This record gives sequence, C-alpha cells and structure tokens, in this order.
Amino acid sequence: MSEPRICAVSPDDALSGTVRWSPAKSLWFSIMALGWIIGGALFFSWGAVAAWLATTAITLCFGHSLGMHRKLIHDSFACPDWMEQAGVWLGTLVGLGGPITMMRTHDMRDWAQRQPTCHPFLAHQSAILKDAWWQIHCKLHFTRT
Repeated sequence: MSEPRICAVSPDDALSGTVRWSPAKSLWFSIMALGWIIGGALFFSWGAVAAWLATTAITLCFGHSLGMHRKLIHDSFACPDWMEQAGVWLGTLVGLGGPITMMRTHDMRDWAQRQPTCHPFLAHQSAILKDAWWQIHCKLHFTRT
C-alpha cells in the first residue's frame, strides 16, 4: 500500500499564503540569464545556436517533459529503468530542481488548482510580467504547510 504524496488540508489553505522574494532562486536564474546573454554575445555562431537547440530539445523534451513529468510524476508509460533514470537525470539539467522538488512542486500546484479558490501564484492569474517575476524570483509560502 503506497502513501499519498500530499496530505489533505483545508481548501482555504490553497489561498492563504504570501509571495516572498527568494534570494537564492533569484540569484540562480539571474546568473544563468546573464551567462546566456554575455556568452551569446561573445561566442555567437550558428553552430553554437544549433548545439543550443539540440541540447535544449533533449533536456526539455526528453528530460523535463518525458522523464520528470510524464514518467516520474505521473508514471504514464512503461520503459526500462535505465531510460527512466536517464530521463530524470536529463530533467534535472533544466535547473528547476531535483526529482523530490519537482514532485512536491507539481503536487502542490495541482492540489491548489483543484480547490475552489487558488492563490494567484499557482493559478497564473496575474499580469504576465508580475507572474514572470514571481515564478523566476519568488516563492510562495503557505500560511499552513
């Protein structure tokens, strides 16, 4: 018998929280963006663009989408263990977190979105620039966890 990945709490808890700036998350994404901009300007070549497209396709499509999301989180298809492990490993290269962080974040967001009211941070109901700032530089801290 397996245990649920998320505990049931009051539906009000999906709305009661504050969005706070996360220095570590902000620094991580800012350094990555700065490296991309500076590196792209200094070392631009069409071969580098092709390599970026290929590695992005592999890490996002096979790693994040298939390995982390469809296989690890939803277990929606069968594959050999080595393929699952390779997909999850590639998924971590996206930089959004490891397997436990991804499962926790996904389950929390899905739980909150199924409630009658959901915090705008998880519902993506804010203006696009505000939502982008929140997702890249902030974390949601629920009143009760």
